[in-house]
Amino acid sequence: MGQMMMLSAASFLAPGLLKFAELKAENVLSPPFDDDQFRVLLSKALARGGDFSEIYFESVQSLSLKLSERVFSEATLGFSEGTGIRTVDGIKNGYAYINGIDFAGAKEAAGTAAFIANSPRIIEVAEPVVKRAPGYITVKIPLDSISEARKMELMEQAEQTARGYSPHVKQVDITYYDHFKKRMVANSDGLKIDNELPLIWIVIEVLAEKDGVRHQGRSRISAHQGFEFFDENSMVEAAKEAARESVDMLAAKPAPGGTMPVVMECGWGGVLMHEAVGHGLEGDLIHRGTSIYADKLGRKVASDLVTLVDDSSWPNARGTTEFDDEGTPGQRNVLIENGVVTGFMHDLISAKKLNMSPTGNGRRESYHHYPIPRMTNTFLDNGKSNPADIIADTPKGIYIKSLSWGSVDTISGQFNFAVREAYLIENGKITDPVSGVTLIGRGIDVLTNIDAVGNDLKLGVGICGKDQWVPVTSGQPTVRVTRGITVGGRA
Repeated sequence: MGQMMMLSAASFLAPGLLKFAELKAENVLSPPFDDDQFRVLLSKALARGGDFSEIYFESVQSLSLKLSERVFSEATLGFSEGTGIRTVDGIKNGYAYINGIDFAGAKEAAGTAAFIANSPRIIEVAEPVVKRAPGYITVKIPLDSISEARKMELMEQAEQTARGYSPHVKQVDITYYDHFKKRMVANSDGLKIDNELPLIWIVIEVLAEKDGVRHQGRSRISAHQGFEFFDENSMVEAAKEAARESVDMLAAKPAPGGTMPVVMECGWGGVLMHEAVGHGLEGDLIHRGTSIYADKLGRKVASDLVTLVDDSSWPNARGTTEFDDEGTPGQRNVLIENGVVTGFMHDLISAKKLNMSPTGNGRRESYHHYPIPRMTNTFLDNGKSNPADIIADTPKGIYIKSLSWGSVDTISGQFNFAVREAYLIENGKITDPVSGVTLIGRGIDVLTNIDAVGNDLKLGVGICGKDQWVPVTSGQPTVRVTRGITVGGRA
């Protein structure tokens, strides 16, 4: 079952506008099958053997609004639901899914998933034991209790704020997205668990221009939360930040190149750790031997100041899961502690392969996909240094305020990042903005050359596209890397 409705801006604002509640009235995920039907499906998925079988149900109600050039150019109400069935045999996944919730269709999908296995050993399906979600995600004001008109009003206020920031602001685009997801996981080991995941995701892009120079500033805010999210997160303030970046960077001069100290601001700078280090600590790459960290468990790979954590239990954060898409509870997982590798991020398969415990990192984009090891809320933990002292103690270097995009080779750890906003550090002070900055290096070299970690940990929000798209946060305090990063510039 799927439903999507596109409305023009004019019709979206007109009297008689379709209400979100009308679209979702019948779209509530109740227990889709009884226990006997669960047992039939899970047993059918194991008809040819295998280690275990699993059923995943999902329904998603969504709203997407786009404000561009003072006009609401897009308004989309959506609903989708489906069922995915998996058979696991060793490290092999047999997976099939159907749109909607239908027992006959699910039986056919179970039979398809079963073909991955070919073993005389048949697993008996355990009696289901219902487990309760841990409660890391709370909602005070349901998203669908707030009218579309109110959400659009907030967007218009933010748009006006960005335009009023400077006469150099030429274009403002704001995307508002929210959804309400219900999911359930049941497997042949007797697990049965479900929960609800609200999500708000706002992206604001501001283009400024002066004397033929252009720069686009960007700001993103997001959480698994109800509309009370805006009690502590202002769309107007996010718009100001995007406008500030776009205008400030118009004065940027070409960046110098070479090896120099790099100070990264707290927050989204943590995406460097996500890409250059985090992916290499995901269990599928570890058990395949395609990560530079595959043989590093218990070994020192970083400065004593480095403690890297993946924490899917962080209350209401964008990457928080309560339990992952295999039913494993969310948890704080210390990956590197005081410079020593202490753990990896596992789904059920990689944990079994390496004789370790699953860590709640088995994630999937939707019921169209089977889960794989993925990060959630990944961050470099707080240190003890005052951020201002870190800058004051840096005679010369580059200050990175925000990164744009990057890539990493997990085998070598080599990375390359484009920087969106950067400044010179001169005589212990942040001075001129610079453009054309890239960061090149190896993750393990960055880790060993971190000599200062601030006490101002902050999470930045994003989306990760390793095979599938999932919401994540990446964070860090203010951090200084003395060597190990080559700054690519144009000066």
